[in-house]
Amino acid sequence: MTLWLTYGAITLLIGLLFGWLLWRQNKQVTKRWLITKIKHNPAQKDDYIEALNQIDKQPTYSFKTTLLLLLALIPTGLLLNSYLFPPQDQPTQQAQQLPSIEEALAQLEQSLQDNPNDLEGQMLYARTMMSMQNFDAAVQALRKADELEPNNANILTELAEAVAFKNNTGSFLGEPEKLIDRALNADPAHQKAMWLKGIIAFENQNYAQAEQLWTTLIQNINDDNVKTTIIKQINQARSQQNKPAIGQSDIADSTVLSGNEQSQLSYQVIVDAEDSIRNSQFPATTRLFVSARALSGPPMPVAAIDVAPPFNWPVTINLTDQHNLTPNRQLSDFEQVIITARLSVSGDAGASDYVSGSQTVAANQAKILLQLSNP
Repeated sequence: MTLWLTYGAITLLIGLLFGWLLWRQNKQVTKRWLITKIKHNPAQKDDYIEALNQIDKQPTYSFKTTLLLLLALIPTGLLLNSYLFPPQDQPTQQAQQLPSIEEALAQLEQSLQDNPNDLEGQMLYARTMMSMQNFDAAVQALRKADELEPNNANILTELAEAVAFKNNTGSFLGEPEKLIDRALNADPAHQKAMWLKGIIAFENQNYAQAEQLWTTLIQNINDDNVKTTIIKQINQARSQQNKPAIGQSDIADSTVLSGNEQSQLSYQVIVDAEDSIRNSQFPATTRLFVSARALSGPPMPVAAIDVAPPFNWPVTINLTDQHNLTPNRQLSDFEQVIITARLSVSGDAGASDYVSGSQTVAANQAKILLQLSNP
């Protein structure tokens, strides 16, 4: 029974009860009035007695009218119910059930076959495949998304992660590193890309760069749990440099970045190479040296760093005061320096098999691009 019919039935019952009580009360009042008249007016006693007898024989018309009006509520209620709440077809059991994951996935795959340029669809499919650990399908979808919207830091970062998982190594060296570099070129403040770049630097044993990246990143993190995780990674990088561990209060106060040091100047050097060098397989003794020397004065470098193979070209290096060669000459003391890259197969810093051109750069220059070639 619908709500309208329920209300109608209740109203009908209440109305009937009220009408019956009203009719009975009216009958009793009339009787009392006639009895009073019989007592005080003996001359018309017979007429009053006849009227008194007629009360019990004839029903009251007001009661009949009330009863008819209340009974009319039933068809009226049915009419209103059918008008205001028209009957609807009952949904089938299949329509009531939500599609299963397999059905929804099949629909999404069919949609992407019909419209492969649906960027949101490709991203949704890629994330679904990542959650299902189908990394091959995730990489394929993210590569399509990268084609549709190049230089999107979010897409590039997710693609790098998918490629790393697809390789079954968990390493971000190789193609993932290049994708992360592209992401940071598109958005230098992209938090996940910065975090992964720190992992790449740590894998490359460039612990100073990893520390610097994570220390910069943590300044923009509000979640205490995430901060705790990043501080652990910072301390791992500091441990590799024989530095003391730091806590969250040190980061908040910006008083500890490297022992007693404050935030330090950094030169980001990107070293690429000619195809013949990029395609070469180098022995474990090989070292890539990047150095900075003063414009005047002693020819010895102010700061230098060496990187061991394998080389994932282009190689990105951050040159900071952590790489000073002597304590009395700080890289941050110079407004300009000359940056050079050299590659030595023997690992001897004095022997260069491949060299780059030298660049004079200012302290505020964002990036320095060098390319190795035959001397």
